[in-house]
Amino acid sequence: MSGEMTDEEIELKLRDFFEDNFQYLKDSSGHSIDAYLKEKAFQQVLYYWKKNRDLIERITRSEVKLSLPEQKTPDEGIPYTLEGVVDIVQEKDGVWLYDLKTHDPERIRADLTPYKEQLFIYAYIWKNLQGNDLDNTAIISTPLPYKLERAIERGSPDLIERELKAWEPVIPIGYSEDEVAGMIGNFGEVVEHIENSDFTAPDLDSLISAKDGAKKPFAVRVCRNCDVRYSCRSYAEYMKVSRGAKSNSMYKYMSARAEDQDEFVNGNLPENG
Repeated sequence: MSGEMTDEEIELKLRDFFEDNFQYLKDSSGHSIDAYLKEKAFQQVLYYWKKNRDLIERITRSEVKLSLPEQKTPDEGIPYTLEGVVDIVQEKDGVWLYDLKTHDPERIRADLTPYKEQLFIYAYIWKNLQGNDLDNTAIISTPLPYKLERAIERGSPDLIERELKAWEPVIPIGYSEDEVAGMIGNFGEVVEHIENSDFTAPDLDSLISAKDGAKKPFAVRVCRNCDVRYSCRSYAEYMKVSRGAKSNSMYKYMSARAEDQDEFVNGNLPENG
């Protein structure tokens, strides 16, 4: 995309792409966000580009769809298909397969197992079933670090540059075919649990704890990104404990952050007032 474009021209083009995508999502979903959150979202896109520009420009194939069909769960033989989308980069030291995640690096590094399982299966499809070269795999964490966000809000170029250099969004995973068969089996077990509605939410103690080196509790890292958290008894108990919500205070009870509701309402108000 860059060619002979200047950095300023690239930033303007990113802004155009962002606006087009924002309008599409707004029209298709019927929801919006306020101006502050919208600009914050664009800053994430912009600084993600600035940090990963060299890597992005080396991508040889983007949004490659991989599929492993005709799988069956281990006990009940329920048919299912594994699918995923990745980016492929030809590096100097070989071919890398990258998967983008919206999870912060601390969460990913705290427990690499689920990311490893997903990437190894993608790598297996790419290499063995499609006959392509592969040397390594990695996760790219897309969220901006907290300190970088604060530096951007303060508008300090020196501080932004320092935090941008400190940011390490690429997390190498490696690849081992010896583990793939077991990983596919694990996916099959999960499919059986889902198909049979055989699953329960973690208990309150699990929600309020930060395990495996994670800086934030499970409820913050995971539950706040779950669309059905308001129907979850464990999350309801967590809200009562963490926010001191009263049983008759539905506004505080049903929201991870009360201000999120204000942002949602403001973002969906008609622009003409």
